[in-house]
Amino acid sequence: MKTLITGGAGFIGSSLAKAFVARGDTVTVLDNLSPQIHGASPDESPLLGALPPGVRFIKGDVRYAHDWAQALEGQEAVVHLVAETGTGQPMYQVDRYVETNIRGTSLLLDHLAHHPHSISRVVVASSRSIYGEGKYRGPDGDVYPGMRNARDMRAGQFECLSAQTGKPLEVVATDEASKTHPSSVYGITKLVQEQLVLMTCSAMGIGVAALRFQNVYGPGQSLRNPYTGILSIFSILLLRGN
Repeated sequence: MKTLITGGAGFIGSSLAKAFVARGDTVTVLDNLSPQIHGASPDESPLLGALPPGVRFIKGDVRYAHDWAQALEGQEAVVHLVAETGTGQPMYQVDRYVETNIRGTSLLLDHLAHHPHSISRVVVASSRSIYGEGKYRGPDGDVYPGMRNARDMRAGQFECLSAQTGKPLEVVATDEASKTHPSSVYGITKLVQEQLVLMTCSAMGIGVAALRFQNVYGPGQSLRNPYTGILSIFSILLLRGN
């Protein structure tokens, strides 16, 4: 297939590009080479250099309709990985996250709705963060906790507590059918992004899927990014032999 990977120069996207090329796909990558991911000299990024020969690379931004138009021309499938990620930064960069994750996606859908195209399949990277704190069990059954209490945080109480008993709730598996209740700006943008893609593509007769990634890690991932979080902490400790 002729496949467009947005964010295809990232550590997930570049691996996917290699896999697609290996099976015979024609791959186009749209990526803005964000310095937060690719460093101070993005054009010299090892991830960008690792893209296999034959991949068509477009340095562009999903926030601009003309970049979408250029990247989508002649494509048959889209894997939409581009997003501002992490749960810390968006609390003080709300508009940046909304503009990239939601509006960037709406421009894709607008193009598909208003312009001739050959797209038959869209896959969007969603997130486990749409489940918020996840699912717990209390005296009366399943519980989906809301925002943590600041007083408990300051006191070092990090467990989700039962509103009835004040005791810690039982942690249970958060399955796909669990309630979606994001507890971060990032989670909200990912839920909206997922819903936009699933509903709109289905209405247009385009095959569609949303993959709700958990903590993703692997070769090529930057340990300097704020959003890498606990994986960065664990990796640095391992590298130090701790």
